[in-house]
Amino acid sequence: MNTWTTPVRPGLPLTYDGEQFTIAEIEGRRILLQQISTEGRPTWRQIDLSVLMAHPSTEFLVETPPAQPAVGLLLVVVSE
Repeated sequence: MNTWTTPVRPGLPLTYDGEQFTIAEIEGRRILLQQISTEGRPTWRQIDLSVLMAHPSTEFLVETPPAQPAVGLLLVVVSE
């Protein structure tokens, strides 16, 4: 299982419900998403954080860090 974390912050690009957005604002559990239309005008979508995180189409558009060995393997090598 590969896991990593990324901070949810304003300016973070993501896809949600088949469209690309940028997080414009976070206030408590409310996330304001901004999308630039083809005409260059911004459109907005407000969503609850739990809905965003649980939606199957949500994908954060950040680079995946390179794979690293598990910590357990490193400890075995050190103890030898």
